Amino acid sequence: MVEAEVDVMVAGEGLRVYPEAAEVFVADQPELARHLHPLVSIDLARVDPAWHGWIHLVSPLEPAEGYLGDHTPAFHGALQRANWLGFAMDGDQGDRYRLLGDLRYFVRATTPEELPEPWPGFREELAAHCERQERSYRAHREVFRREGRLLMLDEDDVPYSHDAVALLEQLGGGAEPGNWADFELFRLEEDGEFVRPVSAAGHPFRFVAAVPGWHYRRSGADWILLFFEPVERLALLTFDWS
Repeated sequence: MVEAEVDVMVAGEGLRVYPEAAEVFVADQPELARHLHPLVSIDLARVDPAWHGWIHLVSPLEPAEGYLGDHTPAFHGALQRANWLGFAMDGDQGDRYRLLGDLRYFVRATTPEELPEPWPGFREELAAHCERQERSYRAHREVFRREGRLLMLDEDDVPYSHDAVALLEQLGGGAEPGNWADFELFRLEEDGEFVRPVSAAGHPFRFVAAVPGWHYRRSGADWILLFFEPVERLALLTFDWS
């Protein structure tokens, strides 16, 4: 296992910060950009020299509370579960992400007829939350592109301080268990001191990187963890809420 890098502050070679959505999602699924914010693309060779291509760490705009996918079990699939979201990496489109499951895994892709409101005002609350996150993401991205550093902004889009936060808190190595490692939500296996997910075909995923979602906008998971399965070339994300 390649030794982990921690608190990566400078992109250098092998990282693309705030990539364009067109560089992350396949051309025939542009609607993914409505539900997911691209944070950073990672050259897989930086994690394992035997690997090639780029993998993408993204942050969903949902949920406003609870887990991603909590309210849409009817539209779950092998790589779309509560608190888990995966993609095929389409080699014909430069390893861009292709959602293999149903887009209605995301609440905002459903109709009220397909998904009645769990409580009054649910959709209105979610829409307001996602609108705030969209504004915040764009403001954080603009500051990064101007300053070349990742700065956290307040509600008025003003930096709290001039101290930058990490582009990635961990790159490579293994994923230690945390709140994300719920064996009831996804097939997992222990690997010494680490935990890793396993694909439906029985292939283990390898840990790639992790970062708090709120490094890149006002709100997000306390840790977004990204995994790669090199046989079928699958990307898988889960979210730790401390």
